[in-house]
Amino acid sequence: MGLVGNGHGDWYDKQGSLKAKTVKGQLKMFTQRQGGTKDETQSSKSTASSSGGKESKTDGSQTATTAARTAEYERLQQVVQTQQARQQFDAAARKEPLTIAFDKFDNDEVTSNILAAVEETAQGSPYYIFPSRDADIARLKETFGDIIIDDVNAETIYDVLQSVYESGYNAINIVVRKSRAQDIAKLALEQNGELYRYVMMNIIPVDERSIREQYLAGDIFKEGELVETKKSSGVIIRRGANHVICVDENNNSFRSWITEIKLNYDIIGW
Repeated sequence: MGLVGNGHGDWYDKQGSLKAKTVKGQLKMFTQRQGGTKDETQSSKSTASSSGGKESKTDGSQTATTAARTAEYERLQQVVQTQQARQQFDAAARKEPLTIAFDKFDNDEVTSNILAAVEETAQGSPYYIFPSRDADIARLKETFGDIIIDDVNAETIYDVLQSVYESGYNAINIVVRKSRAQDIAKLALEQNGELYRYVMMNIIPVDERSIREQYLAGDIFKEGELVETKKSSGVIIRRGANHVICVDENNNSFRSWITEIKLNYDIIGW
């Protein structure tokens, strides 16, 4: 019917006029000619009688009442519009996850590892870096540019996730150093459904060891793995002290430093 309640049983139209009351669980309608419910009619008659049939004491009180009703109606309309906007946002939220990194970035080697993981995870889609507020943000921005987000309000992982969610994303990849991954995952998940409502949250831990340390430990770039450089891609057939020998799909061999290759999962035949 387009009526809005005030929470106390009164129902108003868009002009702020009282149109109905809830009485013992049922909606009782009345017209302007009726002047309201029985109690209100009796009250009106009593007021008119005591004033000798003249107008009420002041038009100001009536104006104030109408203004209050209009304000309450507008407030309730705003609540409805906010709820509708949130429903529309959830329905139209971006399907692809946004990739972000959250770290203190106090170690160049770890920073390089995190940024490499972010680029690999994003796969060409936009990504952003959220350094902690005690990081050297000016230096990071000078080095990496606009992907570094300098936001004084982004002090915690809650702030970051709420900001990203309100920007139109309901799926997210969070890249963090391995030693902090479990804590970040716990913090991020405990507020999902309260401060934000992500349908997917993917925590990606990054090894804090250097590439060489990981390579010497045999954890990366193993024989038989597919890798790529800026110019070539192929399968590792031999590992050196700090390089690998690979064979491409045309059976041509090439050599590359371990700092210049990355795993490639898109090569046909993987």
